[in-house]
Amino acid sequence: MSLGLRLKTLRKNASLTQQKLADIVGVSRIYVQALESNRRTPSMKLLYRLADALQASVTDIVDEYPPSGGRMQLEELLSSGEVDVWFRKKKLSDADLRRVERVISAVLEEWDQDAGTRHPKRGRKIKGVSVSG
Repeated sequence: MSLGLRLKTLRKNASLTQQKLADIVGVSRIYVQALESNRRTPSMKLLYRLADALQASVTDIVDEYPPSGGRMQLEELLSSGEVDVWFRKKKLSDADLRRVERVISAVLEEWDQDAGTRHPKRGRKIKGVSVSG
């Protein structure tokens, strides 16, 4: 999995546009685009700024296979095309992987909606009644 794909995945997970990331780390949007497409390689100084902006470690960005305790982005695994993904002795096709991504996205959207209905202090769902402190 490429450094560019890891950067793009981490950027999207941080809900940042290329422009916003560029502004935070002090480079142009075109440079971020070049990093994500593997046309450029960041300096160590820029790697540290990118890691800080993406709330990740430099290891998360540069290591192809993070050590135990590191972060591996599932989106990266599903979309890289660099590894075969197998489940229950069946190699998943690109179409299968897109289906898996849609299912995961739907579950995460549901979680986000559920989180919006939780009482902020107690973390429990509000079921049609207000909960006073």
